[in-house]
Amino acid sequence: MTCHPNQLLASAVVCLQDFTRLLFNFLRVSPNYWLVAQQAGHIRLYKKMHPDQRAAISCYRRYGDVYNQGFDLWEQKNARYWQLPRRNAVGLYSGQERTLIQDQDAFVHLPFDAALPTARQIQDLLAAHRAKQALIAVAEKTRIRSISLWKILQLVYTRAMHPDIEQWRVGALVKLVKEFAHELDPWGARSKRGVDQMRRHMNLMVRRWLDRGAVIAANAACGLFPSDKGELAGPEAWRQARFDFEDSSYTQRLFALGQGEMEFASARVLGATG
Repeated sequence: MTCHPNQLLASAVVCLQDFTRLLFNFLRVSPNYWLVAQQAGHIRLYKKMHPDQRAAISCYRRYGDVYNQGFDLWEQKNARYWQLPRRNAVGLYSGQERTLIQDQDAFVHLPFDAALPTARQIQDLLAAHRAKQALIAVAEKTRIRSISLWKILQLVYTRAMHPDIEQWRVGALVKLVKEFAHELDPWGARSKRGVDQMRRHMNLMVRRWLDRGAVIAANAACGLFPSDKGELAGPEAWRQARFDFEDSSYTQRLFALGQGEMEFASARVLGATG
């Protein structure tokens, strides 16, 4: 069933904060974004720079620091990137108000007693329409994928919190496989019989989710979000597409402002899955 643009816009309003907070977190967990942040004061673009590095620099210049300030302040500073368009006296209205216009269309409404808009008003109108289309695109993406993205973040933060335990235990902590929730005790003895296959499967699932999350984080650092398209980078590539949980500075950085983002991700997952 096709949704009307106004319904999608309403959906965008609901999930917009989800989108911005997801972006904030994926930038935070991205090793590539941190590489740029460390050189923020003196980094320069040059002709033969790797395209991913160039994109990451542009992304950092756009969104700025995500390590030394909380989400609320960061969102406030970047509000211009995701503000809803304001309705004006001369505005865009749903195409279904005229039977000759398709539901997915938009049209300019000029009331019979209204003055004709100026060229500047027309430009503003088109800019507002582009913003509306962008929000609709956000709604179409995030309403399908947001819970998966929150699950990835919950897993990343939990792994960072417990970098020394076995991988299957991390999966059991976040109940990555619901069917194993009552069988795999994250703190139970490894010698427990009858769960070997579950542990192997959980190890595989954790690796897959972390690998997917690493690609999403690498793309986010290059200004492409949310996207899991791409391969894990090889040693010759500029970007790092794996989370370095063995690096104590990485885990310390994620929790420098406390566990608020980890708790928020866990709450979002719990609220969606029960």
